[in-house]
Amino acid sequence: MMVHFDYYPRDRARIHILEHRLESAIKHAGVGELGETEFHIDGNDGYLYMYGPDPDRLYVVASPILKSSRLMAGAEVTKHYGSRTESFVMHRDDMR
Repeated sequence: MMVHFDYYPRDRARIHILEHRLESAIKHAGVGELGETEFHIDGNDGYLYMYGPDPDRLYVVASPILKSSRLMAGAEVTKHYGSRTESFVMHRDDMR
């Protein structure tokens, strides 16, 4: 699963906290693992990568954490099912 989001360099500390929360929840639930987070140097694009055998179960665990962060408002989530993908945007009204 991949989450594409916008960020500003000042947000890195908050993103780091989000990564720790995701890593802990994913590991505790036994649904996969958090991969490397990618930040594009030439822009404000960030990517969170999460890996597991079942993208739906992974999303069930990760989505409450993602939705709890205002940084993820408008983020695009892509779930990979082998060669098929499903993408959608996390809307602000979904956020807490």
